[in-house]
Amino acid sequence: MGVPRYLAPAVERALAAGKMAFVGGPRQVGKTTLALSLLGPDANEQHPAYFNWDDPRSAARLRRVELPAGAPLLVFDEVHKYARWRNLLKGIYDTERSSRRIVVTGSARLDYYRKGGDSLANRYRHFRLHPISLRELHPAPQAQHLEQLLQFGGFPEPLFRRDVTEHRIWQRDRLARVVREDLRDLERVREVSLVEHLVDLLP
Repeated sequence: MGVPRYLAPAVERALAAGKMAFVGGPRQVGKTTLALSLLGPDANEQHPAYFNWDDPRSAARLRRVELPAGAPLLVFDEVHKYARWRNLLKGIYDTERSSRRIVVTGSARLDYYRKGGDSLANRYRHFRLHPISLRELHPAPQAQHLEQLLQFGGFPEPLFRRDVTEHRIWQRDRLARVVREDLRDLERVREVSLVEHLVDLLP
């Protein structure tokens, strides 16, 4: 089960204007699902225009810039984990923008990484996807919808499963991943940024 996300029209407008759309937001908020929905109602992770950097096969195809012929929209998930991701996107965008649109999704690191450098300046619009709201859950919400949202929160997986035990497990696992991965990785980004700043100060 899913719901139309509020951000979809804004992302589509950015793409129609010839910009890349960067979709950030917390883990498991529905960024990949939103991006896949733009590829078509039945699109899933096996779609040839979907590239997930965590999949070695996708990463290898992207390094070689092997893009599906005729695909008007490309989705790059977690590509910011690639050290030269800005140059990769810039090259694809600059050579393919007349015939393709690009959506890039990622979590905390994408929000942070995009602030550094200007190689992608004026080539993208950044959006942040938030958890599902009451109006997204139902266009004419009733008390039961509010109770559901208050009990399980706005993250799609626990919200639609409606299982109290599974919700507790999901909360624990998500907190562990945020602390162990997102915060750790952002600290590394800050360390790299500090080094880059010091290099810039050298004569």
